[in-house]
Amino acid sequence: MIKKIALVVLSSTVLTIQSLAHDFWVDGYNSSVFKGYLGYAHYFFVPEKIAKDRVYIFEPLVIVDKDLKSTTLINEGENYQYSSKQALDDGTYILKSSYKPTFWTKTKDNKWEMGKTKKDIQNAQYCEQTSRFAKGIVNIGDDKNDFVTKPIGQNLEIVPLDNPSNFKVGVPFKVQVLLDGEPAKTVEVKGTFENFTEGQFAFYGTTDSKGEIKILPLRSGKWILLTKATKPYENEDCDKISYSSTLSFQVK
Repeated sequence: MIKKIALVVLSSTVLTIQSLAHDFWVDGYNSSVFKGYLGYAHYFFVPEKIAKDRVYIFEPLVIVDKDLKSTTLINEGENYQYSSKQALDDGTYILKSSYKPTFWTKTKDNKWEMGKTKKDIQNAQYCEQTSRFAKGIVNIGDDKNDFVTKPIGQNLEIVPLDNPSNFKVGVPFKVQVLLDGEPAKTVEVKGTFENFTEGQFAFYGTTDSKGEIKILPLRSGKWILLTKATKPYENEDCDKISYSSTLSFQVK
């Protein structure tokens, strides 16, 4: 049975690495040009300027159309703000970015070092290689193209099994979580919607044996789903590889 839990208020996950206590997501909208942004902040839906020493970690914002043509957006304004050269036509698009694999190592005096492994620090006690993936579905008009139901190759990825243009309040929909291209079984999926209590989640559940989970949206508007996974690092230089992934979309 696919598990579903709606409107269960949970405290935001306490991260083991204080430096990584930010969520990562993408969002955008159409106007005279398409405007998008990288959300890297303490709370969803409230983007912040990215610290200068971390800007290089983020891939530029890219938008993908139904023909799988990718267009890299232009950084304009603050370092998290992007735009296209013109407005987008009606249709369905994928907006994506990633936080490149980055080492974080904790010393025995409880300080965190970015970009270094245990072999680089004499008094290291723990090391984690962190990668983050963000994907958003942008629906302009009433297009229902199903290309968004196929994975785009993120190491940890949330894939909607229907075009979000079909998502409606009170009607369950399913997503699948993939880890390295394979179904991620019994992993947690959390979600929230815009204007919900900051730092808390509106629902929680775990994926089934197919990596799938059914979600019952009880509010319209912007939604974000979040999942995480870890696996051992390949050698003694570090302890774990940590992945997190988000999917943003609109519910009618």
